[in-house]
Amino acid sequence: MPNRKKAEIIEPFDYDCANAELCNTMKSLHISRIGEMPKIELYLDQILSIVTDELSPLYDDGEKIITGAMVNNYVKQKVLPAPRRKRYTRRHLASLLFVCVLKRVLSIAQVGQLIRMCEQEQIDLMDAYDHLVEAFEQALALRFTDGENYREPIASIQLVTNDGRPVPGTLSSLVGSAVGLVVNKVYVEKLLALEERRVETEPALEQ
Repeated sequence: MPNRKKAEIIEPFDYDCANAELCNTMKSLHISRIGEMPKIELYLDQILSIVTDELSPLYDDGEKIITGAMVNNYVKQKVLPAPRRKRYTRRHLASLLFVCVLKRVLSIAQVGQLIRMCEQEQIDLMDAYDHLVEAFEQALALRFTDGENYREPIASIQLVTNDGRPVPGTLSSLVGSAVGLVVNKVYVEKLLALEERRVETEPALEQ
């Protein structure tokens, strides 16, 4: 008998199961707060590993989140503080996590502009980072819980200066809006990716 090529078997794609898994991943996403970060100084490869591990759910599979060359570029653009003797502190790690979240929707130049605005207002950047991360996680969890019934929340970010004075509302609004942009971008991209997988695994319609 002549050899016959076996028909390629495409495993069925359980969209509901994949969607539930995605929602659980996003609702349980946790980005390190300042107090949870290593107190010792870290080498570049350690910093890259932490950022990649924590932010990988926000990116596409296989997408490069951060590299040594990117870090060097961010330092040159003054978006990231320069390391000391090739070692990185919690301030560096927090700054890099902040940059890698916001670069999903903003250019590096825009992220740098936002950081400079915060510095000009003498904002307590470490305190602001913790508030930003908390607001982001809450908004992301809400987005993947409510789906089409989602309503954009007001980001609960209270920016204050180093001596405790409240910061003008415009800057807080900009930061909060950036948080919302990232949340919505991640939601749209992830749901479109699931839909693409479903279409790819659907059996061909009979002619």
